[in-house]
Amino acid sequence: MDESLERCVKSLEENTEDVRDEARRALLNICQNVLRSPGNYRSRELRLDDEVVIEKLLPAVGAMECLFDVGYVEDGERIFLPRNTSLLKLQSLSRLLSTTIGNSPITDDINKSSTVQKAFFDRIVGHFRDVMYYENPNLQRKAKKVVPIVQLEIATMTKIRELQKSLKSSNAAEITSSQFEMELMAKDLFLVELLRWFKYEFFEWVNSPMCPTCTTECTYENVIRSTNPHCSRIEIHRCQKCNIVVEFPRYTHPEPLLTLRRGRCGEWANVFTLLCRSLGYDARFICDETDHIWTEIWSASSKRWVHVDPCENVIDKPLMYEKGWQKKLSYIIAYSKDEVQDVTWRYTRDQEAVMKRRKICTEQSLIHLLQSLTDQRQNSAGYSCARRKYVVKRKVLELADMLYVPNLRNKTADDEIYEGRTSGSLMWKLARGEITQANMGKSYIWDISKYGQAFELQYNIVKDLYHIVQNNDTVLEQKSGWLEGMNATEGGIFRKVENDWKMVYLARSPEAEYGRVKWTFEIADSKMCLETFTLTAKTEVFQGAKVSCEIEAVFDNKAIVIAVPNCDSFHTEEVRNAVRLNLIVTLCGGQGAEAWQHAQLFRQSLDNTEEPSMIINIQLKNHCV
Repeated sequence: MDESLERCVKSLEENTEDVRDEARRALLNICQNVLRSPGNYRSRELRLDDEVVIEKLLPAVGAMECLFDVGYVEDGERIFLPRNTSLLKLQSLSRLLSTTIGNSPITDDINKSSTVQKAFFDRIVGHFRDVMYYENPNLQRKAKKVVPIVQLEIATMTKIRELQKSLKSSNAAEITSSQFEMELMAKDLFLVELLRWFKYEFFEWVNSPMCPTCTTECTYENVIRSTNPHCSRIEIHRCQKCNIVVEFPRYTHPEPLLTLRRGRCGEWANVFTLLCRSLGYDARFICDETDHIWTEIWSASSKRWVHVDPCENVIDKPLMYEKGWQKKLSYIIAYSKDEVQDVTWRYTRDQEAVMKRRKICTEQSLIHLLQSLTDQRQNSAGYSCARRKYVVKRKVLELADMLYVPNLRNKTADDEIYEGRTSGSLMWKLARGEITQANMGKSYIWDISKYGQAFELQYNIVKDLYHIVQNNDTVLEQKSGWLEGMNATEGGIFRKVENDWKMVYLARSPEAEYGRVKWTFEIADSKMCLETFTLTAKTEVFQGAKVSCEIEAVFDNKAIVIAVPNCDSFHTEEVRNAVRLNLIVTLCGGQGAEAWQHAQLFRQSLDNTEEPSMIINIQLKNHCV
């Protein structure tokens, strides 16, 4: 029996009884329909707006994973089982579901089987072996050459000068006497610039490769083994227009990826960890058994390991996966040149639930394996005694950092708002439970009164960053991710990147007749109110589509709606004395199957990294009359 399929079926137990049983019956019905009529294409297809998908499969942890594991693939508005896919795994899924439906759950704990434990332990050993690739001096030199070090150092020094300027008036003596701390801070700030460059300028996410003939995205068909020891497998994709087969090798060695510069989370973390090691950071490769990979960096300034996700351009948000992506975490293992460490507890605030899911092996056997591998590495030839003492001391600090005592620890991280995954296609994220419809919108309100009488908000869709700017160049505040600054969205709005045309923009879901976004600006200071509002935003329409804007101005005793005839350049004084503004942009119209793509908000070239896609200027005044 296939272990990955067994894990998918077993994960259905994470749901409440009614949700679990509904999902099991729906999955069994899908299996039986295909097996009864394997040549009937309709039996192999499920639309994403189908009642079965929305009401029975998506709400259940593990349900969509079962379908993807037996060979279903995503294609825009549907998932389907390709004709050339073997039905053996589908038959196995049918047998597993038939065993559980109408009876108590499977009595023998599948995840405790020796084969599953062996596969898990083999993965740990393999990853611990492979991280030594990063220590190859020749590979490090090659990796370092691809990094624009001077450019990133200039950006880092600019941030340091801005920080020094902001602190100078209040604490100049401390700044001049803490040169060592500034050097440590510079290394941390350089990491921020490295991460941004890697995400937006160097590496590319691939759901499915582009057809080399017509440059449209291909469709996944199946996977074949690779004879290359540096490549785990080769995915086979086919262009639906040209019928051309395109191979997508999944490399586990970082060297070819320095040239290819594309992949999914495994490739992203692999190359980013190598770059960090080549630049002198203590870095390690983090593997989550629920299917994600990222990096951790030892911060000398804060004396702790810092979570860094290159796919998401996120630093130091370890609870992001559990709270934002809704992941049901189990095992998260860290691999470095020094040690292999179970770091699950840094990434959860629900230890009790996590422990219930950790059934692959006993805790004692896992601890024994990790310690044995670490001892073997640290007792190998050339490993210094001084390094061993340093790593042991660092490990003690790490274990203390992962202790969580409810009601005693600083709750800032616990109370922070986390969003769902941004990399990967929507269905891919929904199927893994890494994003939900509930957290696809935000409720953020900009308090414009805390910045004085002039508020300027800039958004850059290429970098996906908001900046609050003062005097045209000083950045007062920054937010990463377009959803972070939103008050509400409708119509499945998403950020579309066209790698073939090298363009990026916001668009509505293919299933939606319209899409809508809303930004909200409020004055918390009762002594101030609005004077003027100015908007400049990039838009593009095709095939009769429309991008329309309006402003809702709320006063103490009334509210008015102000039409915005031109989003590209608009100024009004009708907002005078208002205490709250809503800027609403609606995308609609277009023709044919691609109508959703014909109304584009913030359309901008991927090469145009510095120009703002939207600028909002709001002037305020004191003592409203």
